[in-house]
Amino acid sequence: MFSERDMSVCPSLIAVSLPNKQSWAFEEISDTVFEKDSHASIVPSKYKGVYLIYLEQGLIDDVVKNFSLYSHAFISRVIPIKECGNDLDLVVRKSLLSLPKGFIKLIVHLREPLKGKVSEEDISNIVISQGYKLTKKSNYALVLENIEEYYISASGIIRKCGPSCITIYQI
Repeated sequence: MFSERDMSVCPSLIAVSLPNKQSWAFEEISDTVFEKDSHASIVPSKYKGVYLIYLEQGLIDDVVKNFSLYSHAFISRVIPIKECGNDLDLVVRKSLLSLPKGFIKLIVHLREPLKGKVSEEDISNIVISQGYKLTKKSNYALVLENIEEYYISASGIIRKCGPSCITIYQI
């Protein structure tokens, strides 16, 4: 287990439950994560249904793959954190570096205190300025969320991890 001082605002993964399914989602998350990393920490955030997952170094890909091996009924998404910081432009641009130029899907979930301060259009403009085109049908995605004032992002290939669950395979 990690001590509280080992846990930064920027976790290895975040997992989000379906609405009103937090306790069941926590069980699914725990089973899947601890199977690959017995020293992981799963911390409920101040946001309802959002869990911060801290892993041992180098185990992110194994844990993400493990989520895709099972069908999770109570989880909405599991996002491996590629970039984390308080500079929106920098976080988005660095996340885009691993994606091939062309069409990508943009998935944005902002919470307080950034919800309302930054629009999806602002984020879209950054993505487009980097030479990408936005579509709803691409397998390649940029996911942007926030925890407190920090933007967190993932980029890669969308994979299913349950009937309503997606994750991102980093490329």
